[in-house]
Amino acid sequence: MASAVLHATFSLTERYVSSSDGTQIFAQAVGQPHLPTLVFVHGFALSALVWAHILHDTNLLRYFHLHTTYEDTGAVGSQRKKPTTSKLGADDFVAVTKAFNVTKPLFIGWSLGGTYASDVLQHYGPDALSGIIWTAGLPYLAASPTVLTPWIQNIVLPAISSVDNATLGLSIRQEFTNALFNHPEKVPIGVLWSWLGSTTLQDPAKITFPAGPGRGNTQDPTNLFEAGKKGIPLLIINGDADRFVIGDETVKAVKGKWKDLTVYTAKNGSHVFFYEEKEEYVCQVLRFARRVFQV
Repeated sequence: MASAVLHATFSLTERYVSSSDGTQIFAQAVGQPHLPTLVFVHGFALSALVWAHILHDTNLLRYFHLHTTYEDTGAVGSQRKKPTTSKLGADDFVAVTKAFNVTKPLFIGWSLGGTYASDVLQHYGPDALSGIIWTAGLPYLAASPTVLTPWIQNIVLPAISSVDNATLGLSIRQEFTNALFNHPEKVPIGVLWSWLGSTTLQDPAKITFPAGPGRGNTQDPTNLFEAGKKGIPLLIINGDADRFVIGDETVKAVKGKWKDLTVYTAKNGSHVFFYEEKEEYVCQVLRFARRVFQV
């Protein structure tokens, strides 16, 4: 009963926020603004829709104000139609947090979304965040060749950004979406289609993985590692059945450079472990976030 009352108390706030170049960035928030804030950042080719079931989790809402942001270049909610830079990536994040009067949030990045923590720390200093959670995440863009699986690098990325073969582009989007899950056949069709729709609404010419021109060439993880040395808490959550990211390589990318590092590997966890095993995922996030904010 208490959970039902709590759930009914909070409504979803959606807002467009102006970034430093005037781009309107889509953001969402749920919960009590006076509580510590968790900001969830989505991954490549998708949108904030992936976090929809997390935003209304009553266990998290008891202790935290929940946000989603970015809608990265070309994504459903973003109006930026050119490749972004590391500075713009950081500015987008900070524009949203300022609009909601948030300071030093806990950053939670999934997949490619994990790399934006490096941008924020690079341009706003190693004390800009209270903590970081990488959920099947890339730590920074230069680590992509070792962290991403060969299937993603050699098959998915070239096909999904193809402007010459529409059939290939559409078919790889369906394969990409299904491969996120261990059991796509168990995912409600409305969810599956909304995630697939996020990929198909994006222009192939603007969906190129940003590890080269733009953010890739301007991102410097120096402050990321400086924050790690200073003791900013980091939780890495991996799935050992992930077809997109090699979790052990994510850990290797920061091991020895991080003072406060926690690693959790989900047995048979997919790339969207946070969706398929939500209770287990929330348990890990909750434990870590409560320690970070001492609540």
